[in-house]
Amino acid sequence: MRDSSLYARFVQTSTLALMLLSVLSFPTVSEAGELRAVEVPALPELQLPDLSGQDRALSEFRGKVVLLNFWASWCGPCLEEMPSIQRLAEQIGDESFAVIAVNVGEAKRRVKTSVDRLGIDFPVFLDKDGKVSKRWAATVLPTTYILDREGMIRYVGRGPLEWDRLDITEIIQRMVADEQAANP
Repeated sequence: MRDSSLYARFVQTSTLALMLLSVLSFPTVSEAGELRAVEVPALPELQLPDLSGQDRALSEFRGKVVLLNFWASWCGPCLEEMPSIQRLAEQIGDESFAVIAVNVGEAKRRVKTSVDRLGIDFPVFLDKDGKVSKRWAATVLPTTYILDREGMIRYVGRGPLEWDRLDITEIIQRMVADEQAANP
């Protein structure tokens, strides 16, 4: 009896040590609710159907600063931040800026209902099987990436953010202005 108790304690301790080691060795990009600058050398492909069933690709938006948001309608924090993303899109309102929402793992009808209820007027892509979100390391919902005009990730936010906050708006406006200066 004593041996099985000792063995159980050994297994628990070993498991905890391995979990801690894996967490410490995994490079975190940002903490929840924080927007952090990053540089990622190459992006995974992103080609998905939109709500109308048309296949769309991220490459269509090359030349624009893009806010790419991974979300789901069952995710409370996702729904919480969506109105601020819509306000940001309206506030920036520039042809050099685009917002794309990628719904993860839900049926088109459910997504359409949520989009209508939230008043979203930017493109929504459907990642029904979640494969694209996994390739993009969007393991936490919401996860949002801000890409420069070359399509490179410059910022990532995990967890809900107030996207029309002054500091975030200034970052995006500066990126858009820099992009316009680079491409008159």
